[in-house]
Amino acid sequence: MENNQMNFHKELQRLRKEKGMSQEELGEKLGVSRQTISKWEGAAAYPDMLNLIAICQFFGVTADEMISGSTAPACTENVEAEELPLKQEKNEFHYEYKSDRTVKGMPLVHINCGFGNYHAKGIIAIGNFATGLLSIGLMAKGIFSIGVLALGIISVGVLALGLFVLGCIGAGLIAVAGIAFGVMTLGGVAIGVVSIGGCAISTHVSVGGVALAPVSVGFVVKGDNVMVLENMGQISQVAAESVRELIALRFPDMPVILREWATLIFM
Repeated sequence: MENNQMNFHKELQRLRKEKGMSQEELGEKLGVSRQTISKWEGAAAYPDMLNLIAICQFFGVTADEMISGSTAPACTENVEAEELPLKQEKNEFHYEYKSDRTVKGMPLVHINCGFGNYHAKGIIAIGNFATGLLSIGLMAKGIFSIGVLALGIISVGVLALGLFVLGCIGAGLIAVAGIAFGVMTLGGVAIGVVSIGGCAISTHVSVGGVALAPVSVGFVVKGDNVMVLENMGQISQVAAESVRELIALRFPDMPVILREWATLIFM
C-alpha cells in the first residue's frame, strides 16, 4: 500500500505539471485548497474516495493508474464530469460566483469565500479578501469597504482605515470609533486635531470627560484656553457660539469645518 501511495503522489504531480497548472489552480478545479494539493503531492496526506474520483475524472485516468501506476485504459463509467460534481475536501467549504457582466474587464459581482486563501475582485466583491468598488470581507479594500480589516474611502470594520471611518479602532480624516485617530475624531478615546470623546487628546481642540489640548472643554481639562463643566446637565446649557469664541482666541485662523466639529455636541 505504501508503494501505491508513493505512486499516487508522483502521478498527481506529473499530471498537474503536464497540464501546466499550479497547485492553486488545480485546487480551485477540484474544490480544495492549495495546501491540500501540496499535502497530496508531498505524501503528507491521501485523498478520500470522492476526491480520488474527482481527480481521475479531471485528468481522464483510472484510479488504478493513479494509485498503482498501471496503464489500463481510462474509464469514467459513462458518467460525465458535469453529473458528478467535484467533491470538496471533508470539513472544507468554498463558494465562488463570478457574474458574466463586466465593467472594463472586471466582473460586476465576484463572490469568493470559504475556508482558505480566497480572493474576490469585482465592482462588488465579497470574499475572504475582497477588492472592489464595494467590498465586503475579512479583509476589504475599495471605495466603500466593510470588513474585519477595512481600507477605503469609506470604511466600516473592527479595524478601519480611510478618509471616513467607523469601527472599533479607526484612523482617518473623520474617524468615529471606540478608539479613534485622525483629524476630526469622535470616540471613547479620541486622538486628533479636533477630538470629542470620553478621553479626548488633540493638537488643537478637545471636548470630553477628560480633555487635553490647547483649547479644552470638559470635566477634567488641561490647556491654555479651557471651559470647565461641572456636571452632565451643563452640556446642554453650553452655547456652541461660546465654544467657537474660545477657539477663536487661540486659533483665529482655524478652518470652519474644524470649528464646527468641535461644537458638534453643543448644537
